[in-house]
Amino acid sequence: MSKYLYDIFYTRVGWIGVLNSVNGLRFCVLKKTAFQAFAAIKAETMGFCLVPSTETYVKVTLQNYIAGIEDNLRSITIDLTAKSKFYLDAWEACRNIPLGETRSYAWVANEIGRPKSHRAIGRAMACNPILIVIPCHRVIRSDGGLGGYSGGGPDVKNILFELEAEIKSNRHSKLLSQRWLPGSSLGHTLLSSDQVPKSR
Repeated sequence: MSKYLYDIFYTRVGWIGVLNSVNGLRFCVLKKTAFQAFAAIKAETMGFCLVPSTETYVKVTLQNYIAGIEDNLRSITIDLTAKSKFYLDAWEACRNIPLGETRSYAWVANEIGRPKSHRAIGRAMACNPILIVIPCHRVIRSDGGLGGYSGGGPDVKNILFELEAEIKSNRHSKLLSQRWLPGSSLGHTLLSSDQVPKSR
């Protein structure tokens, strides 16, 4: 019998449940309670053996993201080999949307070379099995409406947008602090007033 490793942990936006195969992260849900997260994992693994996970990288990476510290979600290896090519293409395009930015369903459809399939793209996002890591919350309607989100609806989408803005702000603050640190490589790019070349 195939074996999957699972973990459930609390974050400031809710309970996250993750499921790992030997090939990578296979499933990630965001629920209001630990019971709901575990129920979703069980439904995903009917007929398979579930074992509590001791793997920490996925957990720590997700926790750092939710805490607004950093975004290393792209570094997580995912296992979606059993899914259709259309869905895989749509989810890969979704993973390429930059942190803190949004794209429309029509944009994703164009990105994968299927410009008339924006409705199917909506279904692909709704069926996303790896929430957050495949950031379908960054995909919105062409009219600017947020659209749905299986991780908790538009309210949770807004929360994720806010924490991504927090991560970007932290990155900017860190960059500024590095620029002003004595001896830092970036610090040497800043000139004092007496070093600025005078105009002739």
